[in-house]
Amino acid sequence: MNQEIKSRAKYIYCLWIKTGEEDSYIKEMRPLLNSPETGLNGLLYFFRQQKKLKKGKEYFEPFFPSYVFFETNETDQIKLNKLSKGRGFISFLPNNDEIKPLNQHDSQIIISIINYGSLVPIVHASFDLNDRIQILDGPFKNVPAKVIAVNRRNKRVNIDVEFLNGIRQFGLYYEEVQKLDDTREEN
Repeated sequence: MNQEIKSRAKYIYCLWIKTGEEDSYIKEMRPLLNSPETGLNGLLYFFRQQKKLKKGKEYFEPFFPSYVFFETNETDQIKLNKLSKGRGFISFLPNNDEIKPLNQHDSQIIISIINYGSLVPIVHASFDLNDRIQILDGPFKNVPAKVIAVNRRNKRVNIDVEFLNGIRQFGLYYEEVQKLDDTREEN
């Protein structure tokens, strides 16, 4: 489903939704958005990641399980709180008491994924354990990361990316990833 917004919204909010109910939540809440009755404008996103089994079969799984992202220009807490009425809603992150948008770093990552599309394809890489790398293509284009595991037989690596006030781990395939100045991070 391709959603467009005339110009990039200023804020991205993260909503914690019960695992497995993300699509239902978006379907339920979408009619409330951009309607004169609610006064709440914006777009909801739930991202999926393309994976491949050793035998070559491809499948999709949630990229950020339980996280739905809301892109908007809205800051009014009362209007934003209308999103908490949907089935499966747990909380705004980082907390419900004071609804805040993601910080600039996290927002840039989400906007990059939005620009790339809600389906995150297989992205390939080439490097060694503890290398500081930069992803050259895909939704994390130009985002620095650290290699935490390398599987040469399957041509896969796991990386750490700073996101949502913590470190998130992602698995990638070799291709279009570059070491940053041939530096390595020591443990």
